[in-house]
Amino acid sequence: MRILIIALVRSGGHQLNEWLALELGYKMIHEPIRTNQSVEGDNLVVKYLINEIENRMDIDLENWDKIIGLVRNDTIECAKSFVYAEQMDKWHDEYEMTSEWIEDNKENIIQLESILKNQMNFIKEFDIVQLQVTYEGIYNTKEDIQKIKDYIGITEQKYEHLLDNTNRLRDRRKTKRKLL
Repeated sequence: MRILIIALVRSGGHQLNEWLALELGYKMIHEPIRTNQSVEGDNLVVKYLINEIENRMDIDLENWDKIIGLVRNDTIECAKSFVYAEQMDKWHDEYEMTSEWIEDNKENIIQLESILKNQMNFIKEFDIVQLQVTYEGIYNTKEDIQKIKDYIGITEQKYEHLLDNTNRLRDRRKTKRKLL
């Protein structure tokens, strides 16, 4: 089976991609344009960012068995996360963001949020997407996890803990302390 995830930046796509690949025993390909990887073959889970495919005609969007759209409804948090990750070059490491940093970067965050809202709407209206899920539905309420399992056909899972909110990158230590 070939699974495609079309995601908004900073929406938990890397974790979703990794979880599906591990549960299914498939090859994981994360952002193949940036990493210059081939997406040929079967038994793979591929995540593209929406901005990677919006204006490209050379990406094959037809030969997929399952296509998931992933957005983050809280676009302001999404924008903060992206601006921070880009400035610090920390994409998959845990981090903490201060209120001073947010204030110093407010203009960039607001500009990016406008772009992210457009991209989110594009994903939600993209007719090739067969299942729409959200960051909030996976990592906060958990209601989208069952939708994904049903859609993909996952009946037994070993790695669902990867989608736990305590594994989020931002303020991870604060989240873990609150749970103790």
